[in-house]
Amino acid sequence: MSLFGLLKGAVTFKDLHCWMQYNEHNELFKKLFKRTEIKIPSLSTLHNLLMNTDNNELEVVFRDYFAPYVELNNISIDGKWLRGSDVNGQYTEESHKSILNILDKDIKIVVGHKFLAKGKLSEIPATKEILKDNFFTKESQIFSFDALLTQVDILNDINKTGRRYIAKVKGNQEGLKDKAKKTINIFQAPTDSYKPKTFTIEGNKIVKRVVDIYEDKNCNLVMFHSDFNNIQTIVRVKKEITNEKTGEVTTTTQYLVANFKTTADNFHDLILHHWRIETYHYHLDMLTKEDDHIAYVNPFSISILRSFAVNLYQLYLNAHKGEKILKAKITMAEIKRSCQHSDDFTSNIFESES
Repeated sequence: MSLFGLLKGAVTFKDLHCWMQYNEHNELFKKLFKRTEIKIPSLSTLHNLLMNTDNNELEVVFRDYFAPYVELNNISIDGKWLRGSDVNGQYTEESHKSILNILDKDIKIVVGHKFLAKGKLSEIPATKEILKDNFFTKESQIFSFDALLTQVDILNDINKTGRRYIAKVKGNQEGLKDKAKKTINIFQAPTDSYKPKTFTIEGNKIVKRVVDIYEDKNCNLVMFHSDFNNIQTIVRVKKEITNEKTGEVTTTTQYLVANFKTTADNFHDLILHHWRIETYHYHLDMLTKEDDHIAYVNPFSISILRSFAVNLYQLYLNAHKGEKILKAKITMAEIKRSCQHSDDFTSNIFESES
């Protein structure tokens, strides 16, 4: 019932409890749970049940449920603060929590989580655990992540197991960024370039990108580094951002390294698709109000249920892309809105993806 309530827009413990009480005699749930009577616990009991659910066991259920849908060819990894895990610093005995989300970029659903009790500082060891987890292992899959995870052990472990990475180079990554720039200067021109004919809109900003790649056509290695193994491609992304309101233009240059070769066009897509995990985080905030949710003791179980809800929205969108709900273009927000107004629609999402 908690998951069904989340799909319908009941996003806090109190909202869920009120919604459950209202639906205590709903025949749909009696049929769904094969019960002649449904007894709703008190608000404090519901709160305790969800807080004390074993998040590791719930994670197993989550992964098993979505495993048939995932391909694991292109994986993004990124952490997200659970802002509601600390209420204005009142609960000093509980450290601020965050969660590491693992996204299948091709179908845009999260396939698993790692729980970070110590916040962002736990991302590097958690990522190392993910790379050793057989659930996420597939030959030749491509990992992408932010510069924080451009670590020697992480990239070399991916390379050693026959998998691939595309990693941002940090400004403070000692020697790596400078060496990448110097290597690029040896080339008279990029090995391949790609400039999309269309540009993207981010808020009130127009973003244009040019992707240049540098590879050695005579061998796999484009740049030797004593720490990082098998750097086959250096990628340079030049981004021009125009503020539509002020007309102000800013330019940035980003460098990435990869242990495989492909076209500049493909690298452009791989880099751009990494941001689908940020879109996923946006959906968590907008559709389930994750940032507003207070859960300072074990917030991970309710976080898994939120991911469950957003994944079900996304799977429905994937299956019905280009169609309409009533007369409206199908979007994630429109799917949620339809769930709010129709138990039957929610039931279809809840059951058709099972």
